Amino acid sequence: MSTSKKDSSQPSNSHLHTEQPSLSQMSHTSTLTDEEDVLEAKRMQSRFPWLDARLLVVVGFTSVVMLILLIVPMPTQSTYTTANSWGKLEPFHQYQSDVIQNQSLISAIKHNYIQYVNESAEKDGYIVTVNAVTADENQLILLYTAKSLNGQEIYGMNSVKLSSIATGKPLGHSRNNGTHDADSENVFRGTTTIRLKSREPFPQEIAAKFQVASVDDGRLSDPVTNTSTEDMHYSPTLLIHFSLAGQFKRPETEIVYPNHIIELGDHKVALTRVEMSPLEMRVRFTLDQPFEPYNTKKSWVEATGIIAGEGDQAVLLRALNRKMAFDDPNSYEYIFYSNLLDQPKTLQLQVVTREADNIGDTQLIQIK
Repeated sequence: MSTSKKDSSQPSNSHLHTEQPSLSQMSHTSTLTDEEDVLEAKRMQSRFPWLDARLLVVVGFTSVVMLILLIVPMPTQSTYTTANSWGKLEPFHQYQSDVIQNQSLISAIKHNYIQYVNESAEKDGYIVTVNAVTADENQLILLYTAKSLNGQEIYGMNSVKLSSIATGKPLGHSRNNGTHDADSENVFRGTTTIRLKSREPFPQEIAAKFQVASVDDGRLSDPVTNTSTEDMHYSPTLLIHFSLAGQFKRPETEIVYPNHIIELGDHKVALTRVEMSPLEMRVRFTLDQPFEPYNTKKSWVEATGIIAGEGDQAVLLRALNRKMAFDDPNSYEYIFYSNLLDQPKTLQLQVVTREADNIGDTQLIQIK
C-alpha cells in the first residue's frame, strides 16, 4: 500500500533527525548543500523555409535516426554510472562521484534537479561561494567553494550552519565533506548535507554561515598539523543569503507499508515502513521487543542496500546510517541514498539477519 507523506489517512510515524554534525573537517572530509533554481535544458527550434527537396530528405532521415536512438535503451557502464560532465559543477565531480559516491547528488545532477546559486561573501582574506543546491522534503545538499586570498592553506571548514530566515531556526544537523583542488591547497570544494526537520515549514529563504579553518603556507604537508590546534587560524563568520527554488517543494515523499515479517528464532521483525523521495530513502523495522543497538546478544535485521532497477540497469543504493526511532523504542531506521529521479521500475531491500555472532543469508524484500 502506498500513500503521500502528507496523507493523514495513514499512520503517521515521526521522522528521525538525530545525526550529529561534524566538527572541524580535514582536507578530505565532507559537507552537504543549499538552494538553487532548477535549471531545465531548452531545445532550440529552427525554421528552414528555404530548404529544397534534397535537404528536406536529409533532415527527415536525421530525425528518424535520432528518434531511434531515443527509443532504444543504452546500457549503463556500471552501477555508479554518472554523466560525463557536471558542467559548472565539474570541480566537484570526481570527489563526490568516485570517492564519496554520493548517489543522491549524482542522480540530481544527472537529471538537472539542481539550482545554481553563485552567491559569495568575503572578509579578511577568505571568500566562500555557494555554488549550487538541491533539496526535497527530507534533505538539502549544498555545494560551496572556500578560497584563501591571504596565502593561507585551507585545512577545512570549522563550521557550516544553515537556518531558515523565516523562522530563525537551524535547518537540522549536517554532514560535511570536501577536498582541495588538485593543484591548490588554497581552494576547498565542500558539500554539506542536511536532514530537514519534518515538522518545520519547508525553507524558502536560507541563511548560510561559514567559518574556514586554515594554516600557514606549507603546514598541510606537516603531519603534526593534524593534531595541533595551535597552528590553526579561523576566518570570521561569512554569511550568505539565498532563496530556495519552489520546485524542490513539489516532489512529495512516497510512503509504502510492506508489513513484511522476518522470523528470528522466537522473535519477529517487521519491515513496517518505507519512504522514498528524490534525495533520500528510509526504511523502518519494528521488533516485538525493545531495540538495543549495542546489545550483541540480541537478534535483529540489518539492511545492507536497496537494489534499484533490474539487470544491467540495477544500482545498489548504499546506506548512510542507522538510527533508533525516537517515537518507538521497538523500532529503528536506515537512511539510504536515492536515485528515484531515475524512475527505477523495481526496488528491492537487501537484508541479512543477525543472531548474536551469526549472520544469516542475504534476503531480498520487494518494495516496488
